[in-house]
Amino acid sequence: MSKILAKIILAKVALALLLSSAAMPAVLVADKSPYQKFYRKEYSNQGIPKEEDEIKLGEAMHKVLTKQLRLVTDPVVNAYVTQIGMKLAQQSARPNLRYQFFVVEDQSVNAFATMGGYVYVNSGLLLNITNEAQLAAVMGHEIGHIAARHGLRKAKDSIKWKVIGGIIGAVNPFPGQIQGELTRTAGKLIVNGTVMKHSRDAENEADYLGLTNIYRAGYNTRGMIEMLQTLQELDKGGRNILGDIMRSHPPAKDRVEKVRTEIATTLIGSDQKGTMGKTGAEFVKLRQRANGVVVPEVQKKPASKPKRIGSRRKKP
Repeated sequence: MSKILAKIILAKVALALLLSSAAMPAVLVADKSPYQKFYRKEYSNQGIPKEEDEIKLGEAMHKVLTKQLRLVTDPVVNAYVTQIGMKLAQQSARPNLRYQFFVVEDQSVNAFATMGGYVYVNSGLLLNITNEAQLAAVMGHEIGHIAARHGLRKAKDSIKWKVIGGIIGAVNPFPGQIQGELTRTAGKLIVNGTVMKHSRDAENEADYLGLTNIYRAGYNTRGMIEMLQTLQELDKGGRNILGDIMRSHPPAKDRVEKVRTEIATTLIGSDQKGTMGKTGAEFVKLRQRANGVVVPEVQKKPASKPKRIGSRRKKP
């Protein structure tokens, strides 16, 4: 075979391979996950305020928030949400933190986390999802923000941490002046949305960590795809029920594609197995309870005594 003929054959083979790869779905030829930059990333409080200070500021923010928000007090709902949250937290990149979960009486489709383990879910979010895996996806995302210290890093950049650090480091119980300053700082962080609104990169990282959380916790990863698709539909429909915090996230369509790619390249088959948790009528009852609609259990009436047939015998 001449050298010229060999070159022609090689060129044809190369062209055929190029055309065949171009026709393949992008997810199969991609050699990188959209979240690859977050792989093997280590999380700690090194270089930022220590964990004890983070927890104290998180407590102060919670006290301010409870004066501004109404929390759902139904013990069944709170126990259920906490159970899911703890299951996810134990599989997170920060399992040893003391997490606390709350349901807020608010019809906007929203959820947020502050710092130090505090996670909040709106009752309106529960009304717009259909199974537990979708709820787990949202909570896993918020736990991801806490694990990555996103809120804490933003707080450090927005306030004079050396001054605040000295206040937080004071011996408990806080003297009135110190507690007042701490409360004012917490209020400022809340009003400005400092620790609840994040960059797109931080939101993508929380999506990755959340997806990992629900996968490790045994949930079907399809729950996250469904949740993001729901947000996409709500936004497309022009329904003004997405909270300001949720609206600051990257477009849901982009997030869906990233999650799909991660599942197809790394968590292969995880959208076909794993639990969806509570679904159907069982989940509807929880949604109703979270929104103040408690359907009473139907009690069976006691069986009535059979009527006596015939005349009674008269006493002599």
